[in-house]
Amino acid sequence: MQTDARRIAALSLDRTTGRALAPTLPDRCALMLLDAYGWLSRSFQQRGLYRACRLAGKLLWGKRNASIVLGPDAFVSFPASDPYWNRMLLRSYDHEPELAHFLRALAQTDYGFIDCGANIGYWSVFVASSAGGGKPVLAVEASAPTFALLSSNLAQHSDKVRAFHRAILDRSGVEVRLNDAAHEARGIAAESEAPSGEAVLSIAIDDLIAQAGWQKRRLVVKLDVEGVEREALAGMEVALGADALVIYEDHGADPTHALTRHLIEDRGFDVHLLLDTCTAPIARAEELDAWKRDRTRGYNLVARRNAESWREVLG
Repeated sequence: MQTDARRIAALSLDRTTGRALAPTLPDRCALMLLDAYGWLSRSFQQRGLYRACRLAGKLLWGKRNASIVLGPDAFVSFPASDPYWNRMLLRSYDHEPELAHFLRALAQTDYGFIDCGANIGYWSVFVASSAGGGKPVLAVEASAPTFALLSSNLAQHSDKVRAFHRAILDRSGVEVRLNDAAHEARGIAAESEAPSGEAVLSIAIDDLIAQAGWQKRRLVVKLDVEGVEREALAGMEVALGADALVIYEDHGADPTHALTRHLIEDRGFDVHLLLDTCTAPIARAEELDAWKRDRTRGYNLVARRNAESWREVLG
């Protein structure tokens, strides 16, 4: 399917060509100014860009929609007022380039992708499209409003992708309540958090795999589950025993590197940090001190139980 940005949304950026569509003069001026600030602020981790995009979204884009073209057969749409995603309309902003590089490196490998915390489906669409090698995908999202956007974005690859409105946990069938954080940080409410009132059933990753009939498939599992990563890992012991590769996030706000420490010290996993053009082995959690310089962002890493597996991308 050839994707024509003009048919997708009035506000759009084709990230493969850099071609932007902004129909009005205020749109074009706002994007030009935001882009200029994005370039200028790169030396200090683009601090303030999120707030600037939020202001532009509130003042200019209201209930309008926007789209990002990821390739000739892939695009994602989202509310143009959403600053987490409308940054993607800027040429100066690149969304997790290290993860894109890694998934492109996997394009020639036969595997199934499990996207836990799929949000609007950015990475699910990427992996299912030609850019990611056209892989089969299971996409899991807990928030009902976000799941609706996810389902819409996945429709273009309905032959490859299945979506599940569930919360990832260590066991299935438990009703949990979500917190009221912004969608990019929304997850199961902790005891110290006020729940939003939104309830959803849980599913363990091993049960998800069995339900999809993927027990014999080689797997890459992306965990973006906002604080329940250990529970997610406990619910995928069968998959880990079959050498599933886990992509996870260690946030810059955590100076203890707790999840990476757990994977290395408690589970004996082999861990690599994803960089823009390569990966770096992490033997001790303290080694992340040299890399985690920005407290506002998450750092993507991959973990494998068997250091001899996935050698085509990790050596």
